Amino acid sequence: MRRTWVWILAVVGVALLVVPGASLLLPGLEKLSWVVGAGAFVLAAAVLALAWPHRTPSSRAPAPSPAPASTPVDNRAGDVHGTAVQTGAVHGPLTVHPPPAPAAPPVPGWVEVALPAHQADAHGLGAHDTLPGPGGEELPPYVARDVDDELDRRLGAAAVSSLGGLVLVTGSSTAGKTRALVQALARTLPERMLVAPPEDADLRPLPAWLKASTARAPQGWVVWLDDLDRHLSASGLTPALVAELGRAGAVVAATIRRERLGSLRPSATDPTLATEGVGYAVLRTPPVTLDRLWSGQERERARASGDGRLVRAAADERFGVAEQLAAGPHLQQAWETGPDSGHPRGYALVAAAVGLAQAGVSSPLTREQLHTAHSAYLPHPPPLPEEADRAWEWATRPRSGTAGLLVPADHEGRLWRAFDYLTTQDPLPEAVWRAALDAATDRDRFTIGVTAYRAKRGDIAETAWRPVADQGDTDAMFNLGTLLEEVDRGEEAQDWWQRAAEQGDIRAMFNLGILLDEAGRVEEAEPWFRKAADQGDTNAMVNLGALLDEAGRVEEAEDWRQRAREKRVDG
Repeated sequence: MRRTWVWILAVVGVALLVVPGASLLLPGLEKLSWVVGAGAFVLAAAVLALAWPHRTPSSRAPAPSPAPASTPVDNRAGDVHGTAVQTGAVHGPLTVHPPPAPAAPPVPGWVEVALPAHQADAHGLGAHDTLPGPGGEELPPYVARDVDDELDRRLGAAAVSSLGGLVLVTGSSTAGKTRALVQALARTLPERMLVAPPEDADLRPLPAWLKASTARAPQGWVVWLDDLDRHLSASGLTPALVAELGRAGAVVAATIRRERLGSLRPSATDPTLATEGVGYAVLRTPPVTLDRLWSGQERERARASGDGRLVRAAADERFGVAEQLAAGPHLQQAWETGPDSGHPRGYALVAAAVGLAQAGVSSPLTREQLHTAHSAYLPHPPPLPEEADRAWEWATRPRSGTAGLLVPADHEGRLWRAFDYLTTQDPLPEAVWRAALDAATDRDRFTIGVTAYRAKRGDIAETAWRPVADQGDTDAMFNLGTLLEEVDRGEEAQDWWQRAAEQGDIRAMFNLGILLDEAGRVEEAEPWFRKAADQGDTNAMVNLGALLDEAGRVEEAEDWRQRAREKRVDG
């Protein structure tokens, strides 16, 4: 409103100025000259009104000025770790609230239900089913094994060590591994609380969980891992984690079948492949071995037990006592004679489960997955296969009152495994390798690659490792480089080794140095040898010394050779 009146005054003032201007040009208007002064006054008043500063209400903050268009804003956070604020000009107070710390994962139920080791049920922890006794007993009385004293000694040593330890028992399926280790825990560490993680459990948070629950376990803990190979993919179990569990008051007790240990255990004499990243380094632990065939003393103790099941099993020396109690030989025979007894499809379903496990698939399988792979095992020339439901019933039906050829791996009957006594020596068919890759997790793919590489199936190994390497796994990168170098794909091998070396893989640094040195690229090889040598690799020290010798840097070369000799003596 105020501005409206100001503009009216301005218009009137201009009009009053126009009149005297006209008087100068037209005779007879001289007498109107008085109007000039009035017009000038009105115009001056209007100008002053427009120029006078205006008062802004105090209840509103001034609007922020935009940043000049020519001023760039750098939105790069660089190497900031934590909260970063990106903004232009700020007018007024600024409060930054950092994001809340991530919540610790909740303690899982299998920790909450821990119980003293002397109360642990061997059957619930993985011991095979047996025929019930006359009183309905599930398991016969325990018969002392020849390795019991050694088991007690190792458990005792791990219990008093500040770093705990892994006590590993190996042997063939149905050799009695689980039962012997459970009994040893009951004898030596009876009051320790036993936790039994599921196969898909990540064990890396476990030390913190156990420390938080110390009041529940004043004597300490036992971490039970039956069929350790099935836990390796998800658990994150390494020697360092075993030591961390030891500092939390825990001993790790585990079993593994001998054939799985043989196929997965890193070899000190054949370091060609990397197998550390999937937890296989823990398999370097010297195991206690249980023989499938019982000794004469063990059989004598079985006969003296008074249990009819044990007495009958001890009398047949063709098989071990434990494998007869679990009906292992009977199940193997039933499976092998499946095609001749009218069940070629049932036989093939079981064979697919056996083959997928041998290929490296550690997780249980669905009926659909087994059906996809089973056609590779239909006999040739095949008898007319039975219909699918009848084949499934034959494969899963319990025999001799114990287990079926396929055993359930969950309570709902959706997931299955072959009875672990069943084996085949035949090479794996192409369809089974492909089905294994389709069914595998990333960690299973790593294992499948190792299995395929040792079976001279480089094509399968490359297919298994490449996706894992693409995701940044340095073990897979190293292995892929090794495989590619062996088939004369040196440039690709160099690329994968370099990617692994740049992420700190010492083995890749050494191999890359060898590859470059053999190609005559000595100046490129030296830094990689040096980086590996600086981290304690004695082979790299020796090769660096040889390279320096050739370059005439004799004193430096001898220094590296001496360091290699000293390290080998020390360790």
